[in-house]
Amino acid sequence: MQIKTGKDLHQFKRPFLNRRINARMRAVGVRDGSEYAKLLESDSVEPSILFKSFSINVTEFYRDSFVWDCMSLKIIPQILKNNTTLQVWSAGCASGEEPYSLAILLSEVIGTKNVKFNIIATDISIDAINRAKKGQYVSQSLKNLTPSIIAKYFTPINNDTYRINESVKQFVTFQQGDIMSFPVEHVNLITCRNVLIYYDKPAQELVFKKFHKTLNDDGYLVIGQDETMMGAASGKSFSCILPRERIYSKLAVGGNMIV
Repeated sequence: MQIKTGKDLHQFKRPFLNRRINARMRAVGVRDGSEYAKLLESDSVEPSILFKSFSINVTEFYRDSFVWDCMSLKIIPQILKNNTTLQVWSAGCASGEEPYSLAILLSEVIGTKNVKFNIIATDISIDAINRAKKGQYVSQSLKNLTPSIIAKYFTPINNDTYRINESVKQFVTFQQGDIMSFPVEHVNLITCRNVLIYYDKPAQELVFKKFHKTLNDDGYLVIGQDETMMGAASGKSFSCILPRERIYSKLAVGGNMIV
């Protein structure tokens, strides 16, 4: 990451990024953007620390449980009508709660049906990927799960820490990668929740184009509760079928609306 002048710092218009930058400025004891920009140029460590701070997410299993209920009752059954093999992409997977939630959800919905599925989980942060691969979580992260689900898919390590079981891990492949450049195709479902808030509108349009190209014609996209699909280009590529849940279907000949 290179930020050459104090003016460059003001290009980060998103409130989230401003908060992260201001937090780092306070941490290193500088008062203005120009001074912090000089630090970024002269310090070999600070740019990496700042970059990592951009990818820190507060997350948990089955975050916004009504979204997961909808995927369980409507989206996954709809996909299964025409598919016996499912590929899912968790884009911006952070520390793994989302892709593991997907693996649990699919295991529960599919049950004994003869259906295979695979979840590709990516994040730009290698530290996040390593935490996700480890698969250890504090009990607070599991607060949305029922006791029976916890007992079925987790092993307690101590009073406050659980490890995700191999029966879940086997379905998830973690890889470091940027959303725009990561090579993936023929996907039935993409979840990219609370990631797009980091992007400005033009960049979001590019991400949506990537998602449209990646999804099968009967595919679905799920974004975060604080996110929306804006702009004419995106509007021509997706249909918002469940506004409250922020779930979209890829627009293709014939459509795939849920009734």
